[in-house]
Amino acid sequence: MSATALRRAGILLLVALSAVLVLAVRAEQAAAHHVHAGSYLQVTEVEYRILLSEGVVKAGPVHLQQIDGGMDPHNLNLRYGTSPTTTAEPLLNPGQLNSAVVYLRPGVYHLWCSLPGHWKLGMHAVLKVVR
Repeated sequence: MSATALRRAGILLLVALSAVLVLAVRAEQAAAHHVHAGSYLQVTEVEYRILLSEGVVKAGPVHLQQIDGGMDPHNLNLRYGTSPTTTAEPLLNPGQLNSAVVYLRPGVYHLWCSLPGHWKLGMHAVLKVVR
């Protein structure tokens, strides 16, 4: 194997181990909080789209799984209607996953990546929350 191939294999191994570590820590945190979400929403971010597993979820605790399935880092912001308050999920590197429980009230939520230029390129979505 060439030095370049070994270096690439090493980098891929580090990325895979990092993802496993993140998943293990998130699972431990979820177990410690022992919160039961009523709905599940997976948000996958790729260049330059936000893909929602559901367009409509029930109000209350929602298990939100944010996945950076792209080649660039992405973050995720949620805003209820025209509220000035924004809920910000962390910046993820490619391949990373973030799980959280968010409490959503009935209405319309706007989701977007706030990195420069990403909104204009199409990284935004709308989620409807019902009773």
